[in-house]
Formats: sequence, structure tokens, C-alpha cells
Amino acid sequence: MMKKIAERMRGCIETLSLSALLVINLSFMVLLMLGLCTVLVVTGADGGFIYHDGRVGIWGALCFIYAVCSLIAVSMVVMMRMVFIHPLQRNIEAMKKLANGDFTVRVNHAEHGYVPREMVEFEQSFNKAAEELGGTEILRKDFINNFSHEFKTPIVSISGFADLLLEEQLPPEDQKEYLTIIRDESRRLADLATNILTLNRVESQTILTDKAAFPLDEQLRQSVLVTQQKWRQKELDFDADLVPAEYTGSEGLLKEVWLNLLDNAAKFSPEGGTVAVNLRKAKSALMVSVTDQGEGMSADTQAHIFEQFYQGDTSHTTQGNGLGLAMVKKVLELHGGSIQVNSAPGQGSCFTVTLPI
Repeated sequence: MMKKIAERMRGCIETLSLSALLVINLSFMVLLMLGLCTVLVVTGADGGFIYHDGRVGIWGALCFIYAVCSLIAVSMVVMMRMVFIHPLQRNIEAMKKLANGDFTVRVNHAEHGYVPREMVEFEQSFNKAAEELGGTEILRKDFINNFSHEFKTPIVSISGFADLLLEEQLPPEDQKEYLTIIRDESRRLADLATNILTLNRVESQTILTDKAAFPLDEQLRQSVLVTQQKWRQKELDFDADLVPAEYTGSEGLLKEVWLNLLDNAAKFSPEGGTVAVNLRKAKSALMVSVTDQGEGMSADTQAHIFEQFYQGDTSHTTQGNGLGLAMVKKVLELHGGSIQVNSAPGQGSCFTVTLPI
């Protein structure tokens, strides 16, 4: 019982603000001196210095005031040093480490006794900021590594086949094959640069400045035609069920969303397969779904599919760069929307976009 009471009192004390602690300290010092003076007067130990013949002595009153002020001053210095200066110095050291690039640094007030509530909130915010910066640094390093790899691969390929064309007398069939590879790798580089520029642009945005009303169904229909032409060699069947709908948003950015989703669906669908596109109205949103008949994805792949440079199916790495879905998610977030994927190995994939209206 006593242990629970002590823990509860400790919890109450730890939630005190610095202002409350100062008030309590002042009150305690005053009450302490009043109690001491009362004992001296009652016992007669003051010799009439403080209280004599029903009157308070002027010198006794002044001494009392001076003693109270001195005790308050000393207690304030001690308290400020223990509960404010020491934690502040510790936090300054942690901030210096953070500024020098140590994103693993954390401060823990529980290791240093009582800390004012304001300081606890500051330390919690500091730890959260350090954690976010650490995550950002990891993403930055991963981005640089992946970016370098993605750029280097097609450049090496282009350089190698160009050397073969320059150094050897090749039959026309081989020349055509090598030139086709060089063309495809060049397009891959161009697509990579375009996606990086688009992703960089949307990541730096917090609001949409080019919002306008446009027919969403017509935009989806045009995107289907573009994708169908691009993947005509696979003889895919595009099944579009689009209800008339007008939406207010960034027409250019949303066009990139549909082209990316449709391009992925066509890429992973088997030859002669079907890509289904559906647009329907919900109570307070527009729902767009893109469904393919590909090999589907595992739960682990679905958990990482919207990360930059992530490619769950490595057999198609030469046809993409892993930036498209990361850009799609960011664009939809700018519109206040979201995207979900429903997939399973051997059952294809369905991406559903929700746009609030």
C-alpha cells in the first residue's frame, strides 16, 4: 500500500511544471520560517526578540524577513541548478552531438531524477526529431546508392554495345539488336531522370498551386489509349468502366499517376491478358482501381512497394526504376487522397486510388 502511495506521489511530482515547483518551494520556505519563529516564541527561546508584551519586535520582524529571503534565495539556486541547469547542460551536449551528425543520440530524463514537465516535453520532442533525422539520413544514403546503381547500369550497357559496334564487323542482324538495346537503355535513362525530377518536385511541395476542375473519366480514357499504344506488342485487352466524373486537382500530376499505374499493370500482365480500369463515385470520394492479371505480390513486397527504388519483381528491373509508385503515393497525398494494393501470389494485383471530393 505504502509503495503504491509513494509511486503515485512521485508520479504527481513528475508532472509538475517549473512554475508550480517554484511556488511550492517559496511556500515551503515561508511556512518553515513561520513554524520556526512560532516555536521560538512559544518556548520563549527568542528572549522577547521576536514577540514581547503582545507586540512584534521591529528588529525581530526584519530578521525574520531577511532569513526568509536568504533561505528562498539559497533554495532557488539549489533547485534551479538541480532541476533546470543540469538537464539543460545535458540537452545541450546531446544537441551538439546531433549537430555533428550523431542521429543515434537520445536523452532520457528518467535517469536523472526529477525533471520539470517542460523539460520532459522538450526531451521527448528532441528524441522524436533525432529519430526522424536518423531515418532521413538512412533514406538519403539508400537513395544515393540506388540512384548511382540505377544510372550506372544503363550507361555501362550503352557503352559496352557501342564499343562492340565500333570495334567489330557485325552482321546487320546483330547491329540492329545492339542498336535496339542502346535505344531502350537510353529511354530508360530518360525515364529515370524524368521520374526523379517529378518526384523531387512533388516532395518539395506542400500545397497544390495548379488546381483546376477537369473531367477525370476523360483523363483516364486518354491514359488508357497511351498505355495501350505503348504496350501494343503484348496485345493486351484494356477494359475501362468509367462513370462521368469531374475532379478539382492538379491535372498534370494526376496524369502521371494513371500512366504509372497503367504502365505497371501492362508490364506485369501476360501477353493477351486484360487490364481493368474502373472509376466509380462513392459518398464523399472518387474511387479509381487498376487491376492486372500478373503474378501478384507477397505481403512483404506489398509492405515496401511504395518505397523509392524498391522493385519486388527483379525480372522486370530493366523495364523500370522503382520510382513510379513512390511518386504516385506522394502526388495522391498532396491531393488528400490515398492508395491501397490488394494482391496475392498468382492472383494479380489491384491498386485502388481514393480521391476525396
